[in-house]
Amino acid sequence: MKKICYIQPIVANYSVPLFSELGRHWQLIVIYSPARITQGYDNDATANMNGVDSREISMIRPFGNKIGMYQVGIIRQLRKLRPDAVIIFANMRYLSFWTTIFWCKVNGIPVFPRGHGVYRKDSPGLFWKITYQVLLSVCTAYICYTPSVAASLRRLGLPAKKIAVAENSLDNPHSVKPDEKTNAEHGILYIGRLRPGCRLGLLINSVKRLRDMGQSKVTLHIIGDGIESKRIRLLASEMPWVHFYGSVYEPERIKNISNCCMVGCYPGNAGLSIVHFMSLSLPPIVHDDMAAHGPEPSYIKSGENGLLFDHLNPEAGLLSALIYMLEEPKELKRMQAKAYATYEQIAKPSLAMRIINIVGE
Repeated sequence: MKKICYIQPIVANYSVPLFSELGRHWQLIVIYSPARITQGYDNDATANMNGVDSREISMIRPFGNKIGMYQVGIIRQLRKLRPDAVIIFANMRYLSFWTTIFWCKVNGIPVFPRGHGVYRKDSPGLFWKITYQVLLSVCTAYICYTPSVAASLRRLGLPAKKIAVAENSLDNPHSVKPDEKTNAEHGILYIGRLRPGCRLGLLINSVKRLRDMGQSKVTLHIIGDGIESKRIRLLASEMPWVHFYGSVYEPERIKNISNCCMVGCYPGNAGLSIVHFMSLSLPPIVHDDMAAHGPEPSYIKSGENGLLFDHLNPEAGLLSALIYMLEEPKELKRMQAKAYATYEQIAKPSLAMRIINIVGE
C-alpha cells in the first residue's frame, strides 16, 4: 500500500469524505495546521477521518495573512515518513509550499500540487508564465480543481502532460433527485461560510422585496457559520421567513432542510457550495463575475443548470433571477434536472478516485 502525505493549511469538514476514501486505498497521512474558529470551519473535522493518520503542525505568519505564511515542520515530517508521493495545496503565497516542493524534487519524491491555477486572471503576464513553468518543472503533475483551471494553464503554453484534472466535487450520500421536486417548493437555500464577501444582506433584501411584491410563500434558509453569523442571526430573528440553522454537517439534515427549497443562491463569491446545491437538485444562482469566484461556478451554464446575474447591477439582477425561477415553473423543473445531471457528471467517479488515478499514473 502506498504511503501518501496530503498537506493542507486546514482540514475542513467537507474534506473528511475525501480523506476517508483516500485512506481506504492508501496509507494516508494528512499534515495540517489548526483552523481558526472564526473562519466557519469545524475544528474537530480530523476526528471523523476513519483510518487516516493526521499530524497537526503550527502555522506562522511573519508578514501577515497575505504572503509568506509558513507551516512549520512539514519537511521534518516528510523526512520521518519518507512517503511514496506528496499532494499539497497549491497556494503560491505560502513560503512552505515552495520549500516543500523543492525538497521533494531534490529527494526524488513525486509531488502533486492541487489548486486553482490562473483561472482568475484574464491576461496573466510573463511573471505567471515563468512561475508556473518553474512549478511544473519541479512537480510530477499539477492537479486542477476544474477543466477551467486546466484551460487557464494551457493558455500559458504549459506542457499538457503535466496538467491533470480532478473535478472538485463532493459525494453527497443524501442527494435529492429531480423527480423528488414537485414545483410546490418556494424556499431559497444558502450553504456556506458566513464571512465578509458572502453578501447575504443582498439575498435577504431580495427575498424581502419578493415578499413585498406578493410572493408571500418565499422563504430563505441559511446553513453556515463564521464571523458574520452573529449579524445574520440577529437579522433572522427579526424576519420570521428567514430560517438560520448555523453549522450543519449532517448530509441527511441538509437534505431535509432543502426539501422545501426550489433553488440555491450564493450571492457573494462562491465555491464548492455550487456542487452541493446541484446534488440537491437546486439550480445555483450566482453573480457573473467569474474571476471573483472559486473555480466551481464554472460548472454553471446560465439558463441550463442555473442562472448568472449581473454583478454590476446586483440588486436588480438577483431579484430578476429569483422572479424568473418563480414565474417559469417548467424552466425551473428543467434546470433542476440539468443541475443534478451536472452533479452526477462531476462526482462520478469520486474526487478521491480521480486523485488516485492521477497519482497512480
